This record gives sequence, structure tokens and C-alpha cells, in this order.
Amino acid sequence: MIVLLAGGAGALTDEANRGGTAFAMMCCAFVVIGFLWLCLLLYSRLSLHDAIAWQRNVRYEQNLWWEEHQSLLGLKDILLLGPAGAETVDWQRVLRRIQRPPAERHEPAGKTLRIARTFSTDSQEREQQLVRALVMQWKTTSRDMPQAISRCFFLGDAVVWSAFRAQMKEAFPETHLPDQPEPWEGEATLARLTALLREDAKSQHLVVGCLSCPASPDSLLPAGESAALWLVGADAAVVMPRGEFYDVSTSEKLRNVCERAVTQCELKEEPAACILFSHPQVPQVNECGWNTTHNLQDGYWGTPGSMEPLIVISLAALYVQNETQPCGWISTDPQHTLALGIVKPHGKG
Repeated sequence: MIVLLAGGAGALTDEANRGGTAFAMMCCAFVVIGFLWLCLLLYSRLSLHDAIAWQRNVRYEQNLWWEEHQSLLGLKDILLLGPAGAETVDWQRVLRRIQRPPAERHEPAGKTLRIARTFSTDSQEREQQLVRALVMQWKTTSRDMPQAISRCFFLGDAVVWSAFRAQMKEAFPETHLPDQPEPWEGEATLARLTALLREDAKSQHLVVGCLSCPASPDSLLPAGESAALWLVGADAAVVMPRGEFYDVSTSEKLRNVCERAVTQCELKEEPAACILFSHPQVPQVNECGWNTTHNLQDGYWGTPGSMEPLIVISLAALYVQNETQPCGWISTDPQHTLALGIVKPHGKG
């Protein structure tokens, strides 16, 4: 370009000024080309810097996501009451499929599966009886009660919480509970628990749920009732991450979510067992890649209602306690179609 501009300028000027004009045009062309080259260099440097910064931010967000999703919470104490039993040995027999499902009751409103230690016909009164029985069973099985519970997450009515708190005050006067619990919200609560334990590894939290489903003549399964209690801390023999969730409205396949849950738990293969209830409204469950046929719980619990996540996670934790092998769980979730995860022995993975 410099040579062409110099030659053109020389041809258009007279012979006396031809040399000076050509030199001036060459200098102008050099300056213009140099400026354009500097602009291109600056653009390429800014683009490279932006790409590096973007990749660094992506890696940071990915590492933060995995740190949050791989943080573990420990299940120190696990209590579960249901129509099929209340003691750990009962649930071991259920998980080994050597115990027959409980007999159904026929109430005026429909079929039910009830716990033998509840006698009232009112659902709320039965729930209060259940949480009292839960506390008394905890008293007989617990070896070291915490002096203070940082937070309580509760599934149930305010009246049932009052009955639970009163029974705790009577059975464990040295243990102090918060005045009001936080609501149980499924996978979101598990995420909050892992965050709380990352902030304070010495803190301990309580998860309690209780529900007595009313009978309905239109229900395919009998109405069930159950109660569960977890003492959650950072250090325990049985641990689990916060789990994953699945929504049928998204394009992601359930199998991919299950694979991510395996990676989240730092395992090399899928768990051999998986605790769940049947989900005929979500046929994708049969294609998730986990064993979803050997540990179906419908016959032992009937309709679990909103207690389903607490039941399957409790059973998975009891399975890990007995077999020292990871165990998966799949359940409904208050905010998503399904929630799922893996419980494993401490130090495995």
C-alpha cells in the first residue's frame, strides 16, 4: 500500500516536487497502517483478556457449585416410626424384604395403615401422640444428647410442634430448642443444612416430621402415618450430600441427574440399592439407571403424603448403617417433581 500510494502521488505531481510528495505520502500511509495495526493488536489483547477472565469465572462458579453440592451432612441419630415398625431391627427386616407388609385397617372413610401406639380417631391428636412417642424412643436409644440445638426443621402443624417441644422439655430438660422451627422444604432444606455446617462444623440441627394422612375412599393406597427424627451434624458414621432435583418440564434427562448425583457423592458406580415409592406419574423413573424395583415401600407405608422424603432418606441411612454400602433414594419434593441423592458411609467415595 505504501509503494502504490507513493507511485500514485508521484504520477500526479510535477517532476520538481515528485520526490517530496511521494515521501510524504509514504509517511502518511505508514502512520495510518501503524495506527490500524495498533487497534487490531489492542482488540486482540482485550479479546484474549476477556476470554481468560470468562474462563476463570466459569471455573470459579463450577468449583463453587461442586463445593456446595458435595458438602456433606452427617446423620448422627435416625429414628423412624411407621405402620411396619419402630425399632432399627424392624427396618432391617423391611429392607431385606423378609417382613410382610402390615395389615390394613378399614375405617369409615377408607382403608388405612396405622401405627399401633396411636389410638385417637382425630389425625391431629394422632400426630401429637406420634411425636411424643418419637421423643420417648429417642430417650431410650440416645447415648449422648446435645446441650443445644442450633436450628430445628419441622414438618407438621404448630400444635404438633408444641407437643413435641413440651415432650422434649420433659424428657431432656438440659437440651434447649429454638422457640420456633423452620419449615421442612425438601431438597432446599438439605441445601441449607449443608451450608450451615460449612459455616459452623460444630453446630447440630434437628429435623423432625410427623403426619397422619386421613383416609379417603378414592385413594388407591391406604392412608398411612409416620414420624421421623434426625440429629444432623458434620461428623457422623452416615453422611449424605444435599442431593439433586429433577423437573419434568426441563429438557434434562433423569438419567443424567442420577449420574450427577453419583459424581456428587464421589462414587465410581451407581448404588446397588435405592429406596423409593412408586411414581406412576413419572415414567422416567424406570429409565434412571438405578435399581428402582427391589425396595419399593408402598406396601409398608400406604400413602406417605409429604413425609415421603423423610421416610426414604431415613430408610437409606438405616440401610447404610447396617450394610456399610451406599444407598440411593428418590422421592417427591415440595418445589420440584423429584428429589434424589445417595447416602453413604463416612469416608467412602
